[in-house]
Parts: sequence; structure tokens; C-alpha cells
Amino acid sequence: MADAEELQVCSPPPPPPSSPSSSNASSSGVSVGWRAPSRSGGGVVDPLEEVARQIGDASFSLTKLLEATSAVSAQVEEIALKCTENARFLKTWRDLLKEGYDSLRPDN
Repeated sequence: MADAEELQVCSPPPPPPSSPSSSNASSSGVSVGWRAPSRSGGGVVDPLEEVARQIGDASFSLTKLLEATSAVSAQVEEIALKCTENARFLKTWRDLLKEGYDSLRPDN
């Protein structure tokens, strides 16, 4: 399953400023861009890079899940074939036992 850290949800980016004075904020040293926390905890990561990493992780997990599902599917098919063979065997025995029983009954 996914790690708890991978499932962490980041807050959405702040709404764009409605006034042209936002350029003053960036020149005064205030950051107006949204950055997701990095995995290493030491810096910031571009949100697109973080999403790309999460998509890559999800893709890897889904690939592993598909491989496991395919393996289980093959096993289910094998078991279904054995069950069909067993059912055929049991029906044959049932028919033979019925014939034997019917042959031992007295004729009326």
C-alpha cells in the first residue's frame, strides 16, 4: 500500500491577487508562489514536480497491482479447470452408481 507520507494532501494554491500591487510583494521579499513540501524536508519542491512524482509512484504501484492481479487470475483459471474436471469425474461416478443400483433392483 502507499505510505502515509505519499497520501499527504497539500493545501491548494492561494487565489491570484486581484490588484497589481502583488509585484510589490515579491520585490519586498514576500513569496507569493505556492510550493509543496519536499520529501527530504530541507527545501521546497515545485508543485508540478511533486504531482509528477506522485503520478510516477501511483503508476509504479498500479503496475505492481496489475502484475499481482494477473498472477491471481492465472491461478483462478487453473482452479476453475480443476473444478470442471472434478465435476465431470463426479457426474461420471454418479451415473455409474445409478446404473449399478438400477441393475440390482428387481424387475416389476
